[in-house]
Amino acid sequence: MKNLFLSGATFLLSTVFISASAQNVRLGIKAGVNYAGVTSPNYEGPQRRWAPAVGVFAQVPLSSDGFLMLQPELLYSQKGSKITYASGTYTDRFHYLDLPILARINAGGLFFEVGPQISYLVAVRNEGPTGTFTDTEGANRLQAGGVAGVGYQLPMGLGLGVRYTHDLVRITRQGPRNSVFQAQLSYLLGSR
Repeated sequence: MKNLFLSGATFLLSTVFISASAQNVRLGIKAGVNYAGVTSPNYEGPQRRWAPAVGVFAQVPLSSDGFLMLQPELLYSQKGSKITYASGTYTDRFHYLDLPILARINAGGLFFEVGPQISYLVAVRNEGPTGTFTDTEGANRLQAGGVAGVGYQLPMGLGLGVRYTHDLVRITRQGPRNSVFQAQLSYLLGSR
C-alpha cells in the first residue's frame, strides 16, 4: 500500500509539474496548524491538540476565467489527540502524508474548496506515563476522507484558508477516526 500511495503521489505531482507551462498551472507552498482530534461513538474524552501541517500544491484552471480550478496538494500533516487520567496524560501523534484533490471555486479573492483526501500513516508516537511507543502494528496505514474549506487569496498570491478534514476509515480496526480543523497560510509562486 505504501508503494501504491507514493507512486500515485509521485505520478500526480510529476504530471502537474510537466503540464505547468502548457496549461497555465501555478504551483505554491503552504504551512499551517491543525487542531486535531479523534471521533467515535464509543471513544469519549480525548481532547484536541495543536499540530503542524506543511506542503505544496498546484492550481490547475478548469475554466478560462479561473473561476473553477483543480487543486491537488501533498501535505505533511500531524494528527492525534491527548487525554488526561489520574495516572497522567497520554498524547497520540500520528504523522501522515495527505493527498487532497480539491475542486476550488474562486469568487474574487474569496475561495471555496471541497474534495476527497487520501492519507498515508508514516509514523506513530504515543507518549504516556509508562513510556513512549512508536509501533504502527494494527493501524490502518491508508486513510480516505473528505475536505471542505473556505479562504481568501490576494492577487499577489498570498492566501489564508480554513478547512475541515474528516477520515472515513478508522485509525485502528475498532478505533476512532481523525477529525481535523486546519488554518493554512499559502503562497502561489510565479506571476499570474
